[in-house]
Amino acid sequence: MDPRLIVTVPVLTYYVIMGLFALAQSTVGATFTQGQPAFLLVVGVIGPLIALGLVWLRNYIYGAPLLVGALLPTAWFVCYFFFVHDNPANVFAVGGEGSTAYLVATFGIVATSLISAGVSCWLWYQVSPQFRTAVDRFIRPEAAE
Repeated sequence: MDPRLIVTVPVLTYYVIMGLFALAQSTVGATFTQGQPAFLLVVGVIGPLIALGLVWLRNYIYGAPLLVGALLPTAWFVCYFFFVHDNPANVFAVGGEGSTAYLVATFGIVATSLISAGVSCWLWYQVSPQFRTAVDRFIRPEAAE
């Protein structure tokens, strides 16, 4: 099977969840702080889109690490600013109609980010001998000696 399809499916799922998140956010009326929309747009939307384009151009050496480098920080950012940090966009600070959808969509962003990053790591491991060596040395340090 084409590795581009294997990577594309979770990333497209991630984008669907991002759309549902935007819809739920507008429903509950949660307001973002100043830097949240910029980070989500640049790192959470544009970064994976560029990386997916590179993957489809068969430039796996740059596309896979860029996907990992965009999706893992997005998962961390969403976890921190939407679950932990006290701000108006925190899922526990909103109420009313759509609050459950907002909570589920926010959790969905984290889940699909991590799944997509994992699949991207798999692709990176397949195409990069350096990354494969680093991972193998991390997992089995005694084999490296």
